[in-house]
Amino acid sequence: MNTRYDQLNPVPPLTAVTRAIVTSCVVIYFIDFFLTSLGFRPGGLYINDILGLVPARVIQDWWVWQFVTYIFMHGHPLHLLLNMLILWFFGSEIEAKLGKKTFLFYFFLCGIGAGLFNFTVNALLLDISKLYTPIIGASGAIFGILAAYGIFFGERYMLVFFLFPMKAKYFVLIMAAIELVTGVQARAQDNVAHFAHLGGMGIGALYIYWKYI
Repeated sequence: MNTRYDQLNPVPPLTAVTRAIVTSCVVIYFIDFFLTSLGFRPGGLYINDILGLVPARVIQDWWVWQFVTYIFMHGHPLHLLLNMLILWFFGSEIEAKLGKKTFLFYFFLCGIGAGLFNFTVNALLLDISKLYTPIIGASGAIFGILAAYGIFFGERYMLVFFLFPMKAKYFVLIMAAIELVTGVQARAQDNVAHFAHLGGMGIGALYIYWKYI
């Protein structure tokens, strides 16, 4: 029998590592917001230019820490809110499935992998406009978590937009297809790192299949 969406308890508990990541992202967002509002620009650079993932900085200055720090940066409160809600709803259950240490490793694997994949695709496409644009946010890592959810709990039903029941595996596949199409069609002014999302999802899926399936 397929496990259906649990309308009596739709919200999972906020587990320890997921809570720590959410807290870190929220705290860093407000620190960034207040420092930027006060005009804090070390070396004439915004904090996003230092801690976000800027391909030109990695290539020219070897600021490789950006592959980690960009995950915790968010530029807009709605961006932060959506990422943290998705992380809570899906990450907590994946954390319970994998265990704290493995989940933390998996989160960073997907996040760093997403950054590397996006970096590589833009370099191969010679998209100069993307070289100086900071990539920020935990979305790449979160797409990896969605991939794990689709693999482990693919037969579960989800209420998409709180209205339409859909199996988790189909939801994840649709999200991947949307990111692929929008990534290929995206113009220079598109500020969404679609290939980072695909990279996090792909690397996460490969790891889960290799380790657990």
